[in-house]
Amino acid sequence: MNILELVVNQTSADNTTRIQAEVNFKHAVAEDPNGALYQLVESAKNNSIPVDIRQSCLLHIRRIVPMYWSLAFDSFVGPPTDQNLKEAIRNDMLKLATTSTESKLRSGASYVISQIAATDYPDEWPQLLSTLYQQVVEGDNIAIAGSLLVLNDLFDDLITDEQFWEGNVGSQIVSHISTLLTRPDTSLDVKIASLRLYSSVITTLKSPEAFSTPQRKNGVKSLVNEAMTLFTNLLSYPVDLQSTLTSSGYLHTYLYRLTADVVSSFLRKISPQLIRDAASSLFRDLESISSTHRSMNSSNINTDINLLSLEYIRAISAVQAAVPIGDIVGESFPQVLQNLLLFGILSQQTVEDYVADFNQFVTDVTGFSSLTSTREVLNELLSELNSKDAQKAFSLLVQSMSLPAAPEFRECQLFAVESLCMNDEAVLIDNETSPVSILNSISSLVSYGDESSLESAALVTSRCFLLLPKFLEKFQEKLSVTSFASKSFLEMMKFFANCPQNLMEELPFAIVKGASLVALTFYNQLIKFDTLEPEQRLAAHEQTTLLIASLVEESEEDTLPSLLEALTVAVKLNKETALSRQIQLENGSVTVLDLLFKISFKDPGNIQLAVDSSDCLETLLADVDLNSFLECCQKSIPFILQFLRNSIAQGGEYSPQLDLALELLSVIIKEAPTESSGGFPAEVFEYIFSDLYDLLLLSVDNQIMQSGGQVLDSLLQRASESFLQYQKPTGESGMDLLMAIVAKFLSPQLSDSAAMNCGTIVLSLIQKFQAYLGNDFLSQILDAVTRRLLVAREVVTIEGLIQVFCHLVLSSPSEMVDYMYNRIKIPEAGSKERNGLELVMPMWFSSFEITRGYEKIKQNALALGKIFMLGDSRIENLIVDGDIIPYEGDIIRTRSVTKANPDRYTQISASLKILKLLAGELSFQNQQPNANGYLPDNQDDDDEDGDDWEDMGDLGVPNYAKLKSYVDSDDEDSDHEGQNGDDSLREMLIYFFRECTTKNLGHFEKYYDQLDEDEKKIITENLVF
Repeated sequence: MNILELVVNQTSADNTTRIQAEVNFKHAVAEDPNGALYQLVESAKNNSIPVDIRQSCLLHIRRIVPMYWSLAFDSFVGPPTDQNLKEAIRNDMLKLATTSTESKLRSGASYVISQIAATDYPDEWPQLLSTLYQQVVEGDNIAIAGSLLVLNDLFDDLITDEQFWEGNVGSQIVSHISTLLTRPDTSLDVKIASLRLYSSVITTLKSPEAFSTPQRKNGVKSLVNEAMTLFTNLLSYPVDLQSTLTSSGYLHTYLYRLTADVVSSFLRKISPQLIRDAASSLFRDLESISSTHRSMNSSNINTDINLLSLEYIRAISAVQAAVPIGDIVGESFPQVLQNLLLFGILSQQTVEDYVADFNQFVTDVTGFSSLTSTREVLNELLSELNSKDAQKAFSLLVQSMSLPAAPEFRECQLFAVESLCMNDEAVLIDNETSPVSILNSISSLVSYGDESSLESAALVTSRCFLLLPKFLEKFQEKLSVTSFASKSFLEMMKFFANCPQNLMEELPFAIVKGASLVALTFYNQLIKFDTLEPEQRLAAHEQTTLLIASLVEESEEDTLPSLLEALTVAVKLNKETALSRQIQLENGSVTVLDLLFKISFKDPGNIQLAVDSSDCLETLLADVDLNSFLECCQKSIPFILQFLRNSIAQGGEYSPQLDLALELLSVIIKEAPTESSGGFPAEVFEYIFSDLYDLLLLSVDNQIMQSGGQVLDSLLQRASESFLQYQKPTGESGMDLLMAIVAKFLSPQLSDSAAMNCGTIVLSLIQKFQAYLGNDFLSQILDAVTRRLLVAREVVTIEGLIQVFCHLVLSSPSEMVDYMYNRIKIPEAGSKERNGLELVMPMWFSSFEITRGYEKIKQNALALGKIFMLGDSRIENLIVDGDIIPYEGDIIRTRSVTKANPDRYTQISASLKILKLLAGELSFQNQQPNANGYLPDNQDDDDEDGDDWEDMGDLGVPNYAKLKSYVDSDDEDSDHEGQNGDDSLREMLIYFFRECTTKNLGHFEKYYDQLDEDEKKIITENLVF
């Protein structure tokens, strides 16, 4: 069968022809892989065949090689490729990669080479690197470019750290690259390819393995300085810029990138003079690059120029950390700053985009844009500027506020001041302009503009609003927050209250509204709103709500979370009446709750928006009285339940709207005012529960079951009495319906993800209804919990189920151990039964090591400690996995070997396992930072700590008798009886070990002697010292 014809037909526009060719191709390869590979290679070499078909042939070779080349490939199916054919393919691919004039073919051949080399180098292809080196030195430009491409690919897949360092591969490659980069006849394209390869070398120098030995550390320092010397020499040639970037521009783009990478990664290893030289060359290019960027920026920025500018600013940012800009440019610093600001001026296209769609503006100012702009990198430079330069720049910029400037440059100046406000080093030097005068200068730039300057006024005013809270935060020690920040905030609100209505509706003004709402969230972190007068708070609340209402229809994506954050602040401004207050609009009225739901459900699949929606609703409902809560329920729950009913009607299908509705419903239930109102409102429960029951019983969707489970748990926590009182019209009681839902969550047939909240639900059920359920019912539930635990795989699901047993053990350890041993019986294959202890305890031990959350860990540790202290023979005789047995074979542990030879563990008593786990947790807690250690009074304790360690060294690791004598002696001088398990986890563990030691609880002496030396040492250190 003609392989080439099949390759061609696979690109056919006719679907039938293409599918048949794919089937026949697979059959032909399986039938004769050697023949297929040979024909594909010959076709890839054939210059008479179209380039796209030759490229397809290379792609097919890439797919076939792992299946038929050799056993070394994980996906090998065989038979293996003939040895002679292998050699021919290796030579042909290398030749194609270094001779083809088509870059696509060179790239395809290079990938095949790196793929084959992963298994054949060095044993079957020892001459690979030497051949490539020879081509780099002796070949023409095509051969050099191809060889560099192959070497670059090999860096990722083939060259090990040992080969790079001890095999001298790194030094050889660097030597060849340096030769190419300094040779006068080397083309710019080859130089660019050389720098790409150099980038891979730099990546290797940054790896942890590069610092594993003193020899390698010295090698890093040598190679880094060699690289900087080379880059500095290359930077000494001025960049050549045109409207379409030349090869010189591309070369400098890579040079700037590598310079920034090397300097920022190895600052302390580079000669300061080298950095100064590089900085001098960089600033020589500043005017050329910034003016070119600005001239193109005025219309539509060329992407190549933009990329060059990005890398250029990053290079400056890297070198200024070592050498202040002022030390390099001297008295030219003001002009250098002016040139740098050119990178931050908004392009005309960007301004037009902002005016046409304010959402783009909000995305950029909130930092959510996926595109990196020169303005963003300039912000990073200014916010991280060294102390000397930051002070100069800040001084120059604030002085310029009082000087005339074009609107686009003024906006950029304000942006730069905002960036410097985030730089702690940017301070005002004594006798300079006062913060008050700067504040007044910024405030004076706020304006409505006129018909001819709406856009420019909107941009400058927006930037003023964004800058002011950050400026006030920076100088809050000099400018009273209570007076200056509050005044600035209220002035911003008055700006909108006094704005002509026709201007409020102009397109550019939407930018100002968006900026003010973002600024509002900054003020929220700065001002205590309760210090404002009631009428001021009310006016600000209404104005903020009006601004949000005016933007909500056109808002999308990143703007929506910003609106909700602002709405949350609006609630805080007028907490007393925020829930019920009607804000009058031109076409009606609106409440905060209306806006919350309108914004949230515009993009229900937006995770951040869902989080902000819950936060806003929690803030709105916090501490409300019963009447206000019922008013909220009347407005919100019918709206929410429509999504549940729609899903029920569609068979329990998932929708983002339903998921968000369940999230918000859970918040409403949690915030119900039950303590002072005599319980959860019965009418609200009845309205909610019926639809929730139908949804949870019907749906099998993972996300619905998770979110619905949270709602159910919220009801159990807040409205437990209502389950006892509820009865469906058909006669089923609330408890009957509840148990039906619980049974579904515990069903082994339900997926782990869907059952994620089953443990939490069962725990709430037991906490609220243990007395009501009775022992028989409880036994059935625990039996179901155990069965669910045995099939659980998700960490969260396992954690939740273990918490059920943890809670019951803490309530009554002895009874729970009896219960698990006698009442929980799960049959296995044959006639054997396993009791609950045998089933639960091993999973509990495994779960303990990965349990998340301080309180959960603390409860688990306390419960396991109580089980140990029982000294129950059934626990002591239970054999579980202990420490892992190290692998001692010579075979490399690949995935397949690991699967065939799983980890083995020592077999130990469950009592010993508990001690090992708690000793390990105590060790971990010892490593956690202690706030008291940072207090001034504790700064002189180092010597005492040192004495303790010396004493520990003298003491050695004591046996039980010795340990007990130390602890008994210590007890004579200090009283530990006050510790009751309510202290920190560390103190609780120490108390546990102390009690076990002094009283030999749980046969501690027996198991202490079986601990390893490290575990004994941990216990001794914490009990004795």
